[in-house]
Amino acid sequence: LLSLLFAQPWLKTLVNDAQPTVHHVISVDQSFSMRSGEHWSRALERVDTLIDELPETDSIELVSFAQSLQRVADDQESTSVIRRALATLEPMYTAADYGVLMQRLNQLAAEQSVPVKVWLISDMQRSALPAQLNALYAPEVSFWEHYSVVQEPQRNVHLSGSAHSADGVNVQVNLQLRASRAQPDDVTTAADQTAPITTVQVLFEDRVLAEERVQLTAGDIESRVFDGLIMPPGAKPILQVRLLEDDALLEDNQLDLTIRQADPTPVVLLRPDRSARDSAAVFVTTALETDSLARVEPIAGTAERVPPETLHIIAARDLTASSLALDVLQFVDTDGNALVFDNSDSATPNGTDLQGVGIGVIDESHPLGLGQFDWFGTRFYDLAPMALQADDRVLLSTADRQPLLVERPTSRGTLLLLNDRLDGVTSNLPLQPAFVSLMQSVLRYFDASTAIPDQLTVGERLSLPGNVQLLDPDSKPLIALGANAQPGGVSLEQPGIYRVVGARGEHDVRVVLDPGESDLSLVTDTELDAWRTRYEDVADTEGASEGVTADPVLLARSSDNERQWLWRWLLPLMVLILLMESALANRRLDVRRDGS
Repeated sequence: LLSLLFAQPWLKTLVNDAQPTVHHVISVDQSFSMRSGEHWSRALERVDTLIDELPETDSIELVSFAQSLQRVADDQESTSVIRRALATLEPMYTAADYGVLMQRLNQLAAEQSVPVKVWLISDMQRSALPAQLNALYAPEVSFWEHYSVVQEPQRNVHLSGSAHSADGVNVQVNLQLRASRAQPDDVTTAADQTAPITTVQVLFEDRVLAEERVQLTAGDIESRVFDGLIMPPGAKPILQVRLLEDDALLEDNQLDLTIRQADPTPVVLLRPDRSARDSAAVFVTTALETDSLARVEPIAGTAERVPPETLHIIAARDLTASSLALDVLQFVDTDGNALVFDNSDSATPNGTDLQGVGIGVIDESHPLGLGQFDWFGTRFYDLAPMALQADDRVLLSTADRQPLLVERPTSRGTLLLLNDRLDGVTSNLPLQPAFVSLMQSVLRYFDASTAIPDQLTVGERLSLPGNVQLLDPDSKPLIALGANAQPGGVSLEQPGIYRVVGARGEHDVRVVLDPGESDLSLVTDTELDAWRTRYEDVADTEGASEGVTADPVLLARSSDNERQWLWRWLLPLMVLILLMESALANRRLDVRRDGS
């Protein structure tokens, strides 16, 4: 029994021989900046070298990361599986995030029953660091080591810009150039005597419209404006902007610009059949068309007559009824937005209050920002009793607790109910400055909920309604016409101009590169040391030669072996003692008890 007790180190060794001692996670940076120079090829070479150098008793897993982490392959079958998967990878256009990487690696390490060592293969961009360095800490990761693919100085200029026309004839192009530089610590170069020259051109169909030469050094941000360009022919002309000089990242040296023109938002005003409400139409139209924010089109009748491309309607309906008009509900159910104001004939039982009441409770947490309006002097004299439903959210009410502005939840679009006839008699709201602010805020709120953005950054998700078609920059469909809306939207992983085609016409979405990802500035030594110290607690273990960086995994193994060295000799010692005890115990068995 004692021998079996002291045999534990030997038994554990037999079990450990069948399981990996350390689980190695090789993390390869797949962000846009890895397209620079030889960065990607060096990353592939480093992974291949690691696969050959790591012990056969350990397990290996390959992951790639940019904005998120992807598990690529492991060596459960053989290391050739990892090599085949590695050959299919290539850099993407999205930005990297080291904070997201370490948090995801911490989750992977928690799944393992053995120590986990992370190998980070990246260009160590400073822009990829999280806002808080504490996000880099992954307590489940035992060891961490990085390899930088940046071995020589590199320079890059990132180009961004926009174009717009106020009159449909003259075009103004606004450009911004950001210069950056990657300078490894172990590489010294002579200081630049003069700032490099960068030539920027504006073109239309390969014809140069404007050109300028700019001197840029690392860290400079220069803006250039090209005025007086004539609108090119065509319905939706696209300008090309490019930098002539090559740098580290060629993909951000050119971009296509759609020309934004003054285009007020179309709004349909459903006019009642009676002329008594014409004053409300005047008030609403004046408020919305102030500063050319909207273009109001009056239509008599129901919402069934509204053109299919219309997104927003304003209608007069009876709000005292228990249910709203069916035509408005059907319009909202098609991803439309509606503001409905009161059109009832019933007056309050107490008659008209000559003094009126003012604004009482305001829901300041709502995106409409109602608390920022000047409600001073706004009075309500004859509000009809409004029929509320259980899920209605009262955004604005009078001092005597009568609901004034209510948001009613729907499954698709946005529905707002305004309990006022907007005739200038039941209240003075249409005559107050707050009314213009209210109507324009409602329109912006409608646009934010259903409008398709003009520009996104690579990797962002585009939320789309149903029954639309999304075409990528190569005019290939990403979403088929008639498909249902995808929860969470569609992630756009490539820069360029996308087109959204649907019953409401076409809309261009420009997807641009992240300017931070084009910044080649490297992580500083201070930041890297703060990151490294979280995973190198055993780096100072005794036994490491002076001036030689010891592998923490090997140090841990050596420590375990030293602790078990004496323990392993106890088993042979116990066997020897057992044999000696047996021999000594049998030494006088031939002596008779009677003394003969």
